[in-house]
Amino acid sequence: MKISLSLKDSHLWTLDALKEKNAVSSNEEVVRRCVSSVLKSEDRDSVFGTVREQCGEGCFSAEPHFEVDIDTPDFEELQKAYSAYGFQGYNSIDEEISKTIRCIIKYIEANNDFRLM
Repeated sequence: MKISLSLKDSHLWTLDALKEKNAVSSNEEVVRRCVSSVLKSEDRDSVFGTVREQCGEGCFSAEPHFEVDIDTPDFEELQKAYSAYGFQGYNSIDEEISKTIRCIIKYIEANNDFRLM
């Protein structure tokens, strides 16, 4: 499923670090690997359930940066996570999925685990 991914600058910086540490050249590939890796984890509360991931100041200021093609099973899991964790409403599915991907990127950054590939 192809989505237009909305990110903030801090997420782009994390993607750059991930690309460098893992010898990956494209943002799209890094995002796909991060999503797949984190969704295999059984501890989704650590990724999606934390207070830091609830919308606050600037939450809706994320801008579309590039398109990414998410595998259908991963896309469905991201939709389930979005629904299960009660994030504030967005105007489109792209924005909802972008929110869950921002959570994943922030989780990786917060844990300083740039090997999650």
